[in-house]
Amino acid sequence: MGLISEETIQRVTEASDIVDLIGSYFPLKRAGTSYRAVCPFHQEKTPSFHVNPARQSFHCFGCGAGGGVLRFVMDYEHVDFPSAVRRLAQRAGIPILEDAASAEDGQKHGQRQRLLAIQAEAAAWFHKALVKSPSGVQAREYLKSRGITSEIAKSWQLGYAPDSWDALLEHLRGCRFSDGEIILSGLASSKEDRPGDRIYSRFRHRVMFPIRNDYGEVIAFSGRTLESDSKAAKYVNSPETALFTKGKVLYGLDKSKRDLIEKNTAIVCEGQLDLISAYEAGIRHVIAPQGTAFTSDQARLLRRYVETVLLCFDSDTAGKKATSSSLPSLLSQGLNVKVVVLPSGEDPDSLIRRDGPAAFLALVEQAADYFDHSLEEAILSGELNSPAGKSKLVRRIAPPLALVQDAVLRESILGRISSRLSLPHAVIRSAMKAPNQDSRNERGVVSLDEPVEKITLSAGMHMLCQIALASSEVREWLRTQAPAVSFEPGGALVDKLTQAEFDGGTLPPALLSTLSAAEERMLSSLDTRRPMPAPLDRAKMTWQGLVIQQLTQKMEGLKSQLADSSVPVAEREKIQKQILDLKIRVADVQRPF
Repeated sequence: MGLISEETIQRVTEASDIVDLIGSYFPLKRAGTSYRAVCPFHQEKTPSFHVNPARQSFHCFGCGAGGGVLRFVMDYEHVDFPSAVRRLAQRAGIPILEDAASAEDGQKHGQRQRLLAIQAEAAAWFHKALVKSPSGVQAREYLKSRGITSEIAKSWQLGYAPDSWDALLEHLRGCRFSDGEIILSGLASSKEDRPGDRIYSRFRHRVMFPIRNDYGEVIAFSGRTLESDSKAAKYVNSPETALFTKGKVLYGLDKSKRDLIEKNTAIVCEGQLDLISAYEAGIRHVIAPQGTAFTSDQARLLRRYVETVLLCFDSDTAGKKATSSSLPSLLSQGLNVKVVVLPSGEDPDSLIRRDGPAAFLALVEQAADYFDHSLEEAILSGELNSPAGKSKLVRRIAPPLALVQDAVLRESILGRISSRLSLPHAVIRSAMKAPNQDSRNERGVVSLDEPVEKITLSAGMHMLCQIALASSEVREWLRTQAPAVSFEPGGALVDKLTQAEFDGGTLPPALLSTLSAAEERMLSSLDTRRPMPAPLDRAKMTWQGLVIQQLTQKMEGLKSQLADSSVPVAEREKIQKQILDLKIRVADVQRPF
């Protein structure tokens, strides 16, 4: 796939008014020439989030978040730059143009679009079969017994795969899809030992659940059998394809991601119906893995949205095993893991239908930290009544404890376990086999939403950034000087501004795509509303001061080396010459421009 063209990015930013965009997410209140709201990026009571329509930018004076339309979508939706462009393009009805890519990339892009079209067509066909076909009556009755109304089925585009070997295939062929494309989509199979044989539908006589990516595009399916005594698998999923990798997708994320961010917590359900039942009951910060145990990719994806995960698997042996096997991936991503205990024989769907959402939420509120939950389970089961049982518990929970990234939290949990088991810290620590905590940061991992350090600028660099942003004359003069990158922090940002062509305070897309979140936040905080008199003269004076400061710092460093009596004579002479050269350079810089 080629890069999104500069023309497309330009059209998207020009067509996206920042007041309309942000106002579509939450209310904005006019405050003079700008707009104001409670910041969506941190907890606050007094609004400090401002939107400037003239500059087409936003800035929070509380947490420092800021930027333009693309940065807002990136931060609010937790997506990367290309995804933000695509979402705004879709909103504005602007077609995406891509710069020339290799023939191979072009072929892959074309194939992906065809596969997406097949999946979308199949989803519509399955849904129509559920709603209208006489053969879908059993599927309709099954969903009705599970509390799924026709409105819910429509919202989630649930479907029915008829008990036919080729009905779907004939429909897709009629839509001009080839057998090769249908096989690549995962909707059809053929006997592996006889590849020349005719293909047949993978899903037959099953309730169909479309699996979507976070854009809401159908990329695969999960089909549940309608035969209670069938020897076939209860659930059949699409095989992995160019669109679908089972361990990288979270069911329901396209609908629940905004609620996940707002709650900063995810309730992890075991199955699709559990999730749908909870979501439709108003409990919307829910997701489900494709299977039970979490993979590292799924945990990394979830970490973009939340900090706490509540595992709500069935209370049977399989559910307990899924909880244990999910821990390494979740804890290694710095997530806090809690366990929701359901009554024996219940799942979220059955509990909500029988006792209502309040009963389920009450259990969610009682969710205990995984380690506390394990201790309580061991006490209730009598496992701690013998030294062997106590040893077994330590061997089971110590390795996950080593994965807890927050050092303070890890030591606190260790203390609780040690106290409850009446064991020395050293005994549990030896079972943890924890890596050296000093060799990694507090969380131990790097994620897409790692807190961005704010750029703290000196007064001179702050002034230079502000003048460069406001004045094209200043940027043109700066191009004739040496690169500012050596003036850190902030020098690299000045160089990016210097090389860009734009008028006023609205930044061009080509520049926006090169800025880090911290740099964009810094620019959004600069005040360019009031014209600065003689900006070029001010820029030259500021530049002169920065250069002198840099040269002076170098001289001070060299002088400290001379203070060391162990420095050889020959080396001292070199240092003295360097100091003299720096003094001459300072004198040259101090001359008027």
